[in-house]
Amino acid sequence: MATGRPHRVFVHVGLPKTGTTFLQDLMRQHRAALQSVGVCYPDDGHRDHFFAALDARGDHVFAGGVRPAARGAWPRLVKLALACEGTVVLGHEILATAPPDQARAALAALDGVEVHVVATARDPARQVVADWQESIKHGRRLRFAAYVGKAGLGGQDDSESETGPVPFRGQQLAEVLDSWGGALPAERVHVVTVPPAGTQPALLWHRFADTIGIADPARFPPGDEVRANPSLGVADIEVMRRVSTFLDSRLVASEFGAVAKNLYAQRILAQVSRTPAPVPPADLMPTLEALAERWIAAVTERGYTVHGDLKELRPGAVAGRGPEDWDMEEALDTATAATAELLLEVARLRRECAAAPRGVLRHRRLRKAARAGLTRMLRRR
Repeated sequence: MATGRPHRVFVHVGLPKTGTTFLQDLMRQHRAALQSVGVCYPDDGHRDHFFAALDARGDHVFAGGVRPAARGAWPRLVKLALACEGTVVLGHEILATAPPDQARAALAALDGVEVHVVATARDPARQVVADWQESIKHGRRLRFAAYVGKAGLGGQDDSESETGPVPFRGQQLAEVLDSWGGALPAERVHVVTVPPAGTQPALLWHRFADTIGIADPARFPPGDEVRANPSLGVADIEVMRRVSTFLDSRLVASEFGAVAKNLYAQRILAQVSRTPAPVPPADLMPTLEALAERWIAAVTERGYTVHGDLKELRPGAVAGRGPEDWDMEEALDTATAATAELLLEVARLRRECAAAPRGVLRHRRLRKAARAGLTRMLRRR
């Protein structure tokens, strides 16, 4: 890494479920090539930006568990960023949930360089079902109506007493932009609109690349390292919600993320899905349409730089099944098919363990333990 100082730092603050993982993975994949055109994506480990975002927002709890690696992670990432030259990009969607005072403190660590804030934004009708679904993947158990009530989008918040972060908090575009960009010149606050459903993902990358000053984004196409984040169907979401209820917090946060979210929800349930992804119920649409208009007005009035078209934030006409529009037979079919796939995965892992020489397995365990111990030691320094 170069030993100069960056000319500009772009802090990507989300919003969640707006292609952020796609963009992060793409920049990580092309990290070396991007440096050749003057763009630095500082990254010493797969989850550097995630832990740094937890630290920046002042809360190291995620998905029900404290993440010790987040302690001091924002200053560490900033140090890497300030060792770069040219243009630097850093951030994570979790930054959208930072309170205003934490956002100001995080940006203060970048004092002395030209800071830009970037928010990727999508229409609230797509966002509300995506955000609810993501919360279910992470182990929350709220039905959609309770989620909407707790989010302050209408309805009653008296059906379920589950504790946890306020739903939809990181989706309020105007508030997020005020928190992160309120003290910056308007031209240094950027809104990248997510193209409509069915558009090639590359268009989002092209818009983001234009924001950070990449002249030829087609040079950096997404490859196999760019992770998919598949949507689940209405019955799949209900099965996952019920599985979390029966697990009853018996998995620690890291185990839940690896086994319940990544394996069971994103791989197995997505694979066996037989029902369509949910759309917002019709009676919620006027609220979401009004919210979109407030977002558009806020961005326009503040004079922020737009990459894309603010009209894309207006919900379009959608046909489909609501979040509660499933029947027990569909849920049973989904759960049965998922159980079969889970058994096959267990059998595959048993064969893999049986085929590996005992010494190899022991060596792998020791090597993994040594890596974990070294990482903990370095993070305490």
